[in-house]
Amino acid sequence: MTQLILFAEIENKTCILLAQRINPNKDFYLKLNGPGGKAVHEKNENIDVCVIRECFKEAEIVLRNEKLLKIFEETCYSTKEWRAEPCLQKEAKYIVTLAIYLHPLEEPPKHTEPHTLGPWNLYKIKDLLKHQNELVPILEENIELIDGKIKTYEQDVLELSINIQKLEEIKIKMEKQPQRTQETFNFLNDIDLEISEEEIPEIMDKQFPNRLDLLEESNIKFKQ
Repeated sequence: MTQLILFAEIENKTCILLAQRINPNKDFYLKLNGPGGKAVHEKNENIDVCVIRECFKEAEIVLRNEKLLKIFEETCYSTKEWRAEPCLQKEAKYIVTLAIYLHPLEEPPKHTEPHTLGPWNLYKIKDLLKHQNELVPILEENIELIDGKIKTYEQDVLELSINIQKLEEIKIKMEKQPQRTQETFNFLNDIDLEISEEEIPEIMDKQFPNRLDLLEESNIKFKQ
């Protein structure tokens, strides 16, 4: 389950985009939430793809991968599929992962789901800090974290980009390493070394167990 915080600076005030849940038959009736939803496990959808898909579905806003920042993730056992209600493992029916993402608001949202959500509106985060009970639980519990992460967003995104680049470089090196190792083994296997027998020091089995067996199995040939 994901929640996306689309934020903007309006008259030097930090605002976030939220809509009220208006379907009385669904959880968190009349609570405020951002775009987001449930990953499609049948398609092995990860939560990063989920938040991008849900944002376009609910507001027709296209997110940019390089600007999408995950600030919170928690996995817990739950008795309900759509709600993270922590419980003992033996009581659990689901394993629920909750995640919160940040992204700048760069285009106006569209009201695409009037049967489940009210119109999208910008709310001042300083007001939400005073009225946390109006938010869905995941935002209510993490609104202070969201406020702090919006303030450090620019630096965090820059560091994320650098870290991704470093990970890609490491990945490329790791992909090459097995090939180089195999090439080395192939090279050694193709070499037939000839060493005179008198140049090989006497080796005692008791001192070096199994070492003679290794020599006999190698490609080294003794001069006669």
